[in-house]
Amino acid sequence: MRLFIGINFEDKQKSYLKKMQNGLAAHLEKGRAVSEENLHTTLLFLGDTPADKLEELCRAIQNVADRNSKFMTSFFDMAQFTNRCAVVKLKPSKGLLALQSDLAQTLAEYAKRNAAKYVPHATLYRDAKFTMPFKEVKKTINILNMPFDVDEITLFESSWSATGTEYTPLTFFKLKG
Repeated sequence: MRLFIGINFEDKQKSYLKKMQNGLAAHLEKGRAVSEENLHTTLLFLGDTPADKLEELCRAIQNVADRNSKFMTSFFDMAQFTNRCAVVKLKPSKGLLALQSDLAQTLAEYAKRNAAKYVPHATLYRDAKFTMPFKEVKKTINILNMPFDVDEITLFESSWSATGTEYTPLTFFKLKG
């Protein structure tokens, strides 16, 4: 099972991100939009995980959720990573960073790769090439200050199908408070 832990956005946030994708599309030469149902923020990528480890993994994630309080964040900026992915960044609130750090430390034996510095974001386009420099493209997108609560995290399974990558929520873990 190819797994990751993330924040599964509510419909309101997904709809907002879809509008951002539509704005970017006006300047897109090529690229693949992330489907609305797949929009999320990854907290920790676990990679291929044996199914017989799932119960143990879920207990560990629940322990992390029990230690971390719900928090508020918002979208605040756009970026292009490795000149391939167009993303919207999330404000790195104290609660968000503490949760991600706790997950990374607690689940180090499961995690297959960890970035040196965590940058909370949601990917909007993959393999994106724009008709002008991205710093000019992002000036055309109005990023509203739309704070939202994060009160749970999700264990996702990532799989490939004929229509592309699919992220299936397996289990939800409520944060304390």
